Amino acid sequence: MKALLLYPQFPQSFWSYDRFMELAGLKATIPPLGIITVAALLPSHWDIRFRDRNVATETDEDWQWCDIVILSAMLVQKTDFQALIRKGVRLGKLVAVGGPYPTSVPDDALNAGAQFLVLDEGEMTIPPFVEAVEQGETQGVFRSLEKPDVTQTPQPRFDLLQRDAYLMMAMQFSRGCPFNCEFCDIISLYGRKPRTKDPEQALAELQTLYDLGWRGSLFIVDEASIG
Repeated sequence: MKALLLYPQFPQSFWSYDRFMELAGLKATIPPLGIITVAALLPSHWDIRFRDRNVATETDEDWQWCDIVILSAMLVQKTDFQALIRKGVRLGKLVAVGGPYPTSVPDDALNAGAQFLVLDEGEMTIPPFVEAVEQGETQGVFRSLEKPDVTQTPQPRFDLLQRDAYLMMAMQFSRGCPFNCEFCDIISLYGRKPRTKDPEQALAELQTLYDLGWRGSLFIVDEASIG
């Protein structure tokens, strides 16, 4: 199976730091940890290409090459996300989507034409999705109320990144938060029980980034940091 993993573009805003990025010769602030973790969860015998469209767009050859397009998105990426779904369907490709936006509003992805919704946390829903695809199924919705043990989560595929295009690298340490802040969707996505990676696991990810040559800043994704 040839899978093209795409991360949609963010619209310009205060938080996209466009002028600063241009002056610094950079393309984006931090890499999309979710979809490069998805890449690590996919079978090793699948061929994978990854494009962060905030860094560099995919080519026509990428579209011709792939059997399936896999997208992850947040709500702010809605416009490009839906356009990519429609393009994939128009080109006759299978389209699978996941991430915070389709998990929260699955009907938007379905209405745009996505055949597979791989929702909630990928450690639980990617295995049955892969099984369905390899059995020749052409549609499905995969959900799980169960939360995964993140100590078993594989390292993200940092090697897929064009690392020199980012302001900083990122590493996820925890998921879930015990609080109930009205402005935050963390508890609806990841639950109210914090789950953390082992120290050895976190150090191994840091070592991987170091071995890949990264010497810049690092953003720690810790959803209960206020606690």
